[in-house]
Amino acid sequence: MRKILVLAGMCAVGLVGVAQADKPPHPSHPAHPAHPSHPATPSPKSCAPRAVGYNARGTLVAATLTPATTGHDRFSGTLAVNVTNANHHATTGSQSFTLTGAHVVFHHGVDVTAPAAGSRVGLHGKITVLPKDCATTGFSPTITIHGVDIRVAKS
Repeated sequence: MRKILVLAGMCAVGLVGVAQADKPPHPSHPAHPAHPSHPATPSPKSCAPRAVGYNARGTLVAATLTPATTGHDRFSGTLAVNVTNANHHATTGSQSFTLTGAHVVFHHGVDVTAPAAGSRVGLHGKITVLPKDCATTGFSPTITIHGVDIRVAKS
């Protein structure tokens, strides 16, 4: 019984607090001025490009990769890939990518020195995009690949 009374009392206090919060300020109290670091009006929208995640996959057309001096499983060179599936930031079709010290994983059965054309490729990195409602005139997205997965082609 005491728990019900305590719960009812807490609900009553909560309702009174909500009712008081909805009251307009008293006319004799002046409004607080805006803090200089928090302007009252929102700043205009910035149309600066930003980097977002890029994920794509497709089939390998050609690859010229050389081991990079930066670390284990790092390669530099170019990949020509027929991109068949990409996230909403990217386009599909035949594309060429330049790698600089990217982490490349050669899965079982893939030749490290010369991966076979038709191998399945997964690409992971960043792509520059513009915010919505910004003019795209003269803007072309830049793709930076950080990681590549190469698997044997399905038979």
